[in-house]
Amino acid sequence: MNTFSTQETKWTGTTLSALILTLVAFLFSTGFVNAQTYSGPLVITKGGTYTGNWESRDSEVAAVDVRTSEPVTIVNSNIRGAGYLIKSWGYAANITVKNTKGYGLTPTPFRDYKKPRRFLTVNNFKNVIVENCYLEGTAGIYVGTRYEGDGSANNTVKIRYNKAKNIDGRVYGGQREHSQFAQFNYRGNLPHAEIAWNEIINEPNNSLVEDNINLSNSRGTSASPIRVHNNYIQGAYPIPATETKFSGGGIIADSWYQDGMGDPAAVATAYVKVYDNQTVNIGNYNYAIAGGNNIEVYNNRGVNSGLFDDGTRVNTHNVGLYGYDYYKKGATFNAVMRNNVTGVMSQGSLFDKNYFPDGLVKNENNPYVGVIITKQHEKNEYAAWLNKLSSNGIILGPNGSAPVTSPTQPTQDPIATAPVDEAPTSGTTGTATGTTGTGKITRDFWSNVHGSTVSVIPVNTNPTSSSTLTSFEAPGGQGNNYGQRIRGYVTAPASGQYTFWIAADDVAELYLSTSEDPTKKTRIALSSTWTNPREWTKTAGQQSAKITLEAGKRYYIEALMLQGGGGDNLAVGWQLPNGAMERPIASNRLSEMGSAAPVATAPIATITPVGKITRDFWSNVHGSTVSVIPVNTKPASTTELTSFEAPGGQGNNYGQRIRGYVTAPASGQYTFWIAADDVAELYLSTSEDPTKKTRIALSSTWTNPREWTKTAGQQSAKITLEAGKRYYIEALMLQGGGGDNLAVGWQLPNGAMERPIAANRLSPIETLIASSSSALTAETTDTNISFEKVSAYPNPFNDVVTLDLGKEEIKLQEVVILDQAGTVVYKEENLKVENNKLVMNLAATGLRAGLYFLKYTDNAGKSATIKLIKE
Repeated sequence: MNTFSTQETKWTGTTLSALILTLVAFLFSTGFVNAQTYSGPLVITKGGTYTGNWESRDSEVAAVDVRTSEPVTIVNSNIRGAGYLIKSWGYAANITVKNTKGYGLTPTPFRDYKKPRRFLTVNNFKNVIVENCYLEGTAGIYVGTRYEGDGSANNTVKIRYNKAKNIDGRVYGGQREHSQFAQFNYRGNLPHAEIAWNEIINEPNNSLVEDNINLSNSRGTSASPIRVHNNYIQGAYPIPATETKFSGGGIIADSWYQDGMGDPAAVATAYVKVYDNQTVNIGNYNYAIAGGNNIEVYNNRGVNSGLFDDGTRVNTHNVGLYGYDYYKKGATFNAVMRNNVTGVMSQGSLFDKNYFPDGLVKNENNPYVGVIITKQHEKNEYAAWLNKLSSNGIILGPNGSAPVTSPTQPTQDPIATAPVDEAPTSGTTGTATGTTGTGKITRDFWSNVHGSTVSVIPVNTNPTSSSTLTSFEAPGGQGNNYGQRIRGYVTAPASGQYTFWIAADDVAELYLSTSEDPTKKTRIALSSTWTNPREWTKTAGQQSAKITLEAGKRYYIEALMLQGGGGDNLAVGWQLPNGAMERPIASNRLSEMGSAAPVATAPIATITPVGKITRDFWSNVHGSTVSVIPVNTKPASTTELTSFEAPGGQGNNYGQRIRGYVTAPASGQYTFWIAADDVAELYLSTSEDPTKKTRIALSSTWTNPREWTKTAGQQSAKITLEAGKRYYIEALMLQGGGGDNLAVGWQLPNGAMERPIAANRLSPIETLIASSSSALTAETTDTNISFEKVSAYPNPFNDVVTLDLGKEEIKLQEVVILDQAGTVVYKEENLKVENNKLVMNLAATGLRAGLYFLKYTDNAGKSATIKLIKE
């Protein structure tokens, strides 16, 4: 393979020095792309690597035309065009585009057909890679018409780590052509394809996008579906943006059909997974299946205020999800949309009807949030996106960075996203809205400190100066012979095991408490000799043991550092339970000393726990109090509700119980209400254990539906709950005659009302802990902070789970997994422990999603149990 540059000039030493100085000057200037010198269109007829700046001001001529099937790489380039920027038609294209910027120019007249300003367009292809690029004013990326690769990982499509602004399908004279950020429209089965970790932002009146991501009659394989995940898409509008009709939207699987194409099911879009994406203020739909089979759309978020920035209303119709066989060709089956959270506005009111008219696309547990969506909620979503990128070590666009392999597990940062069904917390400064830290941590500085250990730092005296930092890293160049302390609170974004590191010059120690209380701090790591800045692994002591933290909980953290002479630095980092590194720890995890605990936002996992709650019904019950309900007998029927409200019109003389688990979206004080006809009582436990329930409210006489304040007893006292924690909740209601109703509501710590409590807070009784199961004899304990403790990870797990024995000397006799009834559902036969870890592959067990218990027994017969969640 040859390597080419379009500017081949022999430089003298003087000329080269001048060039370097000039280059440095313009790289650090703003808007340097516009200062580039562009050459005319480029035609590539031979494989190789190409770097340069090319343009075409004629819509009929591509700026770069690739006319070879040999591998071509375009890197570190700038391209702009009035038509196609990069084109390859008529060849089995093998094209890689990286670290390149593309800009749309003013379109010119076209002779025969419209030529939108595609950043890249290919028809027949073997391999297409677009990574770490920037697109502005282009018509996006088009991949069609036929896949001609060999099915290997080196013959696929990867569109990753890009930034796009204003996808624009306008051509000469304001005419319009359907355009997308990414369009698949090819024939053949393509494995290993991925559209991931892209940021697409479309501004009203500056863009004209159809579907931001469109998979049209394009297929993955059963073993390797097309994966569309972890993309952030903001905006989809007509031109002008105030029009009332618009057919585009967010992400769609589309399966159009024309006579002569053969079996519709065989050519339709198929084998696709769409997950962990965020769509914001999208006109029309957020996520859609308009045809196709073997398609899953899950764990996505759609948040739409339906407002322009000036507060005026977007006029186009808006729906969170839709799924149906649009073309009526029988090609739609085995398609599901599940566990997607949407909150969208339409014409000034909540639009809570996702659209599934024919039932061919399954609608499974797609909760709709029940408050007015504001522009602040949309800002929260973008803050969550930035936190997700940071947590996964990803920098988008040219010269960005990313893991060697794209992260594939759900990485929606649990603490980073403000739930759309809560009003935003006001008065938060110093960090992106929607995080649980204040965005700063306190730094105290003492000058003229001499010694060799941090014990000489006079922490009990007033510091020479105090300030705050926006990450857990101190500034360098502070001089010699000083001591400093960085301290405050760190908030765990997810429950699980964390590892900490400290790096410093000269010496430093790191402390962590089991709570916000500094008196309970313990040293977890130290830098016993100088290190370079962020040199995390010079000595073993710089790394802590694995430490179990709880989602949403704040922990006191402190780093002490002593500087003698020479260079100086101090930083603290950690690894999250999902493996993501934050070194140093980012601002959104931190809070300065003296700050009150902010209202924590809900973990993604607890915004939509299950979406249902259990209802038991007993007929022919007579009496005047709920005590007559025969709760210890089998009910006449058991069903599930999607909010904490029972159906009315159920007849006379019956009793019912609604019970399950409610998950607190934020730490703080909650108030509960109950309304019922005839009488009802409300119970809440201090945990998931029903035996610890306490009556907190009652409706002592009949009320109208949702009449929350008829009697004082209907309202509970203020009850403190913890973010992300699940609590057993139960309502008992007795009906005599006449009307009947039952509902339970609450007020969140930030003042937002949910009356009744919405689906995304609820889980049915059978999906969680059977706390008093007689068959389960092993002791289970909730994990708190622990520095050397047996653990299991990842938790939740998918196929593989690792039992980590920490530093304990344990000889295993038996390891089993039990279900909630105490039945052994898996026994590990190979008790081979390596590095004090036992790895178990459960892929073949067929375990359903839910709660299990991992029980391990040592040679002395001692047993312990760990809770496991199967995804």
